[in-house]
Amino acid sequence: MINCLDGRTAIVTGGGSGIGRATARLFAARGAHVVVNDLDHDRAKETVARVHADGGSAEQYPGDVTQPDFVDSLVNDVVASRGRLDVMHSNAGAGLAQGPLASIDNARWRAEIALNLDANFYCVRSALRVMAVAGRGSIIVTASGAGMGAVPGTGPYGTAKAGVVQLVRSAAVEYGSSGVRVNAVVPGAVASPRFTDRIGGDDRLARYERQIPLGRLATAEEIAEAVLWLASDASAYVTGVALPLDGGTSAKLALPYLGD
Repeated sequence: MINCLDGRTAIVTGGGSGIGRATARLFAARGAHVVVNDLDHDRAKETVARVHADGGSAEQYPGDVTQPDFVDSLVNDVVASRGRLDVMHSNAGAGLAQGPLASIDNARWRAEIALNLDANFYCVRSALRVMAVAGRGSIIVTASGAGMGAVPGTGPYGTAKAGVVQLVRSAAVEYGSSGVRVNAVVPGAVASPRFTDRIGGDDRLARYERQIPLGRLATAEEIAEAVLWLASDASAYVTGVALPLDGGTSAKLALPYLGD
């Protein structure tokens, strides 16, 4: 898949860290010009600097993807300057443990839905408007294993991510005839300081990893490889898919945990 994105233009939201940064760097390494969006200007700038250090092509476009007018401006400006939009990786999102549902106030609920569902809708909608006219394009949305099965304490986040999967399916069915493919990646646990801090301590992390069939957390770079495949022509007949990237966790029958 070397240079499989040559000449193409891609937007990556939430590109300032984690999966977004890894995807931006990989897209650029495979020939794309990457527009890096992040709410944090400095993180977007750092991703672009790393792409340039790798010899790739990128620019930053920081801003808040929970605002529909901003998303439309992002897409329209990219098309105006580059003449095309081939790939949209709608990746921005956050929110692990929030507490039991009865403890979630209205403001917290709306904030979680706005970032993890509404923003993805705005990105998908804006990309579709461009790609459907062009007759081509690939949209990849980052969902989560928490949207495929309930994780205690993550109700708002999981609800939003479940909605993302249905959003992807709807878009894929409606716009396949226009030449646009829409898919989701569904990561399980990905190694990051935030996640490992949440688990708490090396012993607890080791116990957690032993319950994953592959025996370890994913890396952001491994998730990015799957996003690249969905962005490329290698997946030309794939649309409407929610692809689990969880080391086999979702394949397991959920049995009561009996300890070590």
